[in-house]
Amino acid sequence: MLECVLRDNPFYKQKYSDLLIPLAGLALRDLDALPLTDKAELASDQEANPPYGTNLTRPLVEYTRVHQTSGTTGTPLRWLDTPESWQWWLDCWVEVYEAAGVGPDDRIFIPFSFGPFIGFWTAFEAGPQVGAITIPAGGLTSEQRVEKLFEYDATVVVCTPTYALRLAQIARDTGRDLAASSVRVTIHAGEPGASLPNVKARIEEAWGARCVDHAGATEAGAWGYGCGHADHMHINESAFIAEVIDPESLEPAPVGPGDRQEGELVLTNLGRIGSPVIRYRTGDLVEMSREPCPCGRPTAWLRGGVLGRIDQMVTVRGINVYPSAIENIVRAHGAIDEYEAHVRTEREMADLLLLVEVTDSDPAAVAKALEEDVHGRLQLRPRVEIVSSGSLPRYELKSQRFRGITDDRTTGKG
Repeated sequence: MLECVLRDNPFYKQKYSDLLIPLAGLALRDLDALPLTDKAELASDQEANPPYGTNLTRPLVEYTRVHQTSGTTGTPLRWLDTPESWQWWLDCWVEVYEAAGVGPDDRIFIPFSFGPFIGFWTAFEAGPQVGAITIPAGGLTSEQRVEKLFEYDATVVVCTPTYALRLAQIARDTGRDLAASSVRVTIHAGEPGASLPNVKARIEEAWGARCVDHAGATEAGAWGYGCGHADHMHINESAFIAEVIDPESLEPAPVGPGDRQEGELVLTNLGRIGSPVIRYRTGDLVEMSREPCPCGRPTAWLRGGVLGRIDQMVTVRGINVYPSAIENIVRAHGAIDEYEAHVRTEREMADLLLLVEVTDSDPAAVAKALEEDVHGRLQLRPRVEIVSSGSLPRYELKSQRFRGITDDRTTGKG
């Protein structure tokens, strides 16, 4: 890959131009001699060289796909793929499907808008490559999607964990029992969640199906998948080199045989030569292990999948809080349909406010139980406020339930 990139890719040729190390024949053990790449750097390159930037190893005429990041953490990146790199993407998704036991007897239902966000485009096109019937469900309302998955006798559903719970709520409200459908596997990506025990349990209970986590990124590729053992998510090391770094010092945190290490995940993709990322800071907090996994796969795995986003951590009363930790606690309370979290500042102090919708229960009792649960697990006492059913936003793709730091004077909350 480096041979092609160093010869033909303007972005990395410029990035590595001042390195005082020989790049020809660089060994894997020397990878950390290369500088890290981050999203801000790629965004700046696209802004200076619109619309696609200079991270292009092939002539523009050879690219046939364009997608973009979701934009939830800044300016969206536009990303091009050649037919070869697109097939590499699909091969990565074939790994996901095979790990989930998906094959020719399946009918994969994908309730996705099919817009410019890469989302589940590759999941859709990889379905036929494992011999499955692949059902597009864009351009439909959530109610129509629930009806269609029954109509088409779907056996696999691919969506965000948030949307799986939303469809479960729609089915319940319309008198449909998803657990009675033919769906036997749900595969989730787009946000952390499906490896969180309480989120996973709620999805599996609502759908009567096995819940499988998957991780990927528009600029990197489909790099991780659940193996079925506990909360383990394996890294597809046939297509990626994975590292862990200290997010503060940016120094490598090596993970040797039998070791575990927590930090920020850094990826190098090996088959996307047309638009690669080399030592790319994903922004994902992970705990990587090279201990043997009971599933028998020899690859590195992550405990709990993606634990959270480095840039989404907030400190409340001296406690570091990640949205995924709040999600896991809230989803243990079955009476809570939807929620939203705000970190509020009042007189220079930060507090956690949880807005929750409650169904078929005593709202005051639910609020009290959630408050005690958060306090018991995070040593942080939130304020829990009951809001009317249906008043909080619902999401098809990545959720935005964690609103970060706001000021009471702007939210109107006392």
